[in-house]
Amino acid sequence: MNLESNHLTEWLNSGVDEELIALNVQSLSGTLPYDYLLYSLKISRRNDGRLRDRDLKKYQHIEHGGWWCSGVDPLNDYQQMLWGCFKPDKPRRDPQKIHKHINPLLSLSGYSE
Repeated sequence: MNLESNHLTEWLNSGVDEELIALNVQSLSGTLPYDYLLYSLKISRRNDGRLRDRDLKKYQHIEHGGWWCSGVDPLNDYQQMLWGCFKPDKPRRDPQKIHKHINPLLSLSGYSE
């Protein structure tokens, strides 16, 4: 299980069974969270394929790490789902909201967290 102890403790304290946690939750850090959150072809990128500087700046907090939770799709032969939820260890804050959970973004215009 690729799960940091603080993430495991958070899930256990929520009353989730350890076996379910092991099957569905993993710790991510560095640039890996971008692969889980920003995979849509509709996200604006530079000609070399890299994310735009403004978007990299907006989401740089996810590089500090966090946990990712996803499951399997019972309507698709129980295949692993791309969709999930990321909870960054250091959430992004703006004047109106603390963004505690992030779902994969379909585009960076008009998204919601």
